[in-house]
Amino acid sequence: MNIMKKPRFYRSKSALPKGTKTIDAVPSAFGELFFIENPQVSKSDPRAKPLLKAFLAEKKHTQGLWVYYPWLHTAVRVPPEDVYYRLRIARNRDLITEEEQSAYRAAVVGVAGLSVGSAVVASLVATGGPKHMKIADPDFVEITNLNRMRATLPDIGSNKAEVAAEQVWEIDPFAELEVLNRGLQSEALKDFLLKKPALDVFVDEMDDIAMKVAVRFACRAARIPVVMATDNGDSIIVDIERFDLEPKRPIFHGKVTLPKTKLENLSRDQFIALSTAIIDPTFFTTRQQQSILAIGTRLSGVAQLGTAATIAGAAIAYVVRRIASGAEMPSGRYVMGCEPTFIPAYNSAREKKVRERATRAFMKALAAPKGR
Repeated sequence: MNIMKKPRFYRSKSALPKGTKTIDAVPSAFGELFFIENPQVSKSDPRAKPLLKAFLAEKKHTQGLWVYYPWLHTAVRVPPEDVYYRLRIARNRDLITEEEQSAYRAAVVGVAGLSVGSAVVASLVATGGPKHMKIADPDFVEITNLNRMRATLPDIGSNKAEVAAEQVWEIDPFAELEVLNRGLQSEALKDFLLKKPALDVFVDEMDDIAMKVAVRFACRAARIPVVMATDNGDSIIVDIERFDLEPKRPIFHGKVTLPKTKLENLSRDQFIALSTAIIDPTFFTTRQQQSILAIGTRLSGVAQLGTAATIAGAAIAYVVRRIASGAEMPSGRYVMGCEPTFIPAYNSAREKKVRERATRAFMKALAAPKGR
């Protein structure tokens, strides 16, 4: 495991590093807590002011903690962890039951690949999800990542996993993160999956096909479910492999025959062909198909949109929550997104035939010898 700067906790303001910018969130936090605990009292209620004053007087000796963020040179005073978490998930109530939220919080989730994966991590933390996460990515933020990754210009040149970790801690300073800034490598895979606390769910957003395959065999052996979201224009394709429930389930739903060639040595054309087979091109939008064919001529890499990454983050967080809480969430491939939802004719018989013809042409072009 690689070590990076983490938030530091201080009991008193005077102990903070010299020159630290400070923000005191405790007074407003207890004000919010009063209305959460007294939902029958509105802010405009005449009783609110004296009741709130009495409530705050009871809480005035609660010191809370100063959370110091080294990368921001800023410290924020927050309530104790239990109160802080209660405030963070207050608007989740009834939409997520207490039992579901508790199971979701207790789950241990690994996320490998922090471009689209950054949206997954952001959605997990925003919904009050896993306190313990393991995240991995060896790459550094570049300008071309900013169309889909949760990152900003000041993050350019920083490791993607470390950027994601900082974003998590800025929302949940109590999160327990293991950050692999060298990415997920074969020799570290077993520890990533099984070293205590062992993973309950693995989220695959990696580009490395060899590692995608290795992860699935390892997760199947360890009975850890694998979840993956793939960009598809303004939509996504979600794959769920419940190896925890189906320990003999074929990887990639049994739809892919792996080549005899070492996966680490694939040419670009072989990579495109195999990655396309893994997803199943019949699910791709026509524009996604066209963009794949343009790689190496008009495009240097796979076309991806931030809209799809955002949808992926929400979808994967939902799937993880259902798996963690024991709700029904079967293995399978699921398509969701903007095109089928907002284009009225998308699922008409005519449009389906148009897409079928486009897919046949795409498959023919993909299989054609290059250079023709």
